[in-house]
Amino acid sequence: MRITYDQTYQTPLVNIGAELVRMIKDRDYSLIAERFSYALAFDRPLIEAVATDVDSCLVGEGRSAVVSLVNEAQILVGYFKQPNSSNLFGSVECFLPLDQDAGKLLATLIVTTAGQEFYVGLEDVSYVA
Repeated sequence: MRITYDQTYQTPLVNIGAELVRMIKDRDYSLIAERFSYALAFDRPLIEAVATDVDSCLVGEGRSAVVSLVNEAQILVGYFKQPNSSNLFGSVECFLPLDQDAGKLLATLIVTTAGQEFYVGLEDVSYVA
């Protein structure tokens, strides 16, 4: 998703992270794929890749968790040292609390830059204890 320079500040990035959190809670994987794509989709269809990876975080390794619909996610924004050769600008880590498990679902957005253009994409979805 292309964003403006003004959207690279902390508050707008938190808002973008909150948008992703709502999509995950709504299980709207098609909108996630459309808005953010998914870096770890590899050769899988985007929607299927996001859905499979989220589900794997919830039920993998014997878990039977669900994303909490009532507890607020913690959203952390960080920035990479500039300039860098990877074109990495920042990250948005969204920690979604789980029900029926003490862990959290971590959805990470990465902000990249190409000249004066900025983009946000879904980098990874993982389970954290």
